[in-house]
Amino acid sequence: MVLKAWSGQYLHQRHIILLRLRLVPSRCVKQEFNSSAKQALVASNRRLGFVLLSIVLVFFIGIVIKRSWLG
Repeated sequence: MVLKAWSGQYLHQRHIILLRLRLVPSRCVKQEFNSSAKQALVASNRRLGFVLLSIVLVFFIGIVIKRSWLG
């Protein structure tokens, strides 16, 4: 019974199913990347990154000024 389950036809069908499963997520990712919602998310993430970077720079400049004036 085990030998029949692992016959060539079974392995071929399993291989085809695995290939189909591998192709399905890649199509979804391509569609998701091209969607306007994904582009809006990327834009908002970039904006958030710039805001956080500006906060870090302000604190760094504040520390440098504090050390230079107050010693």
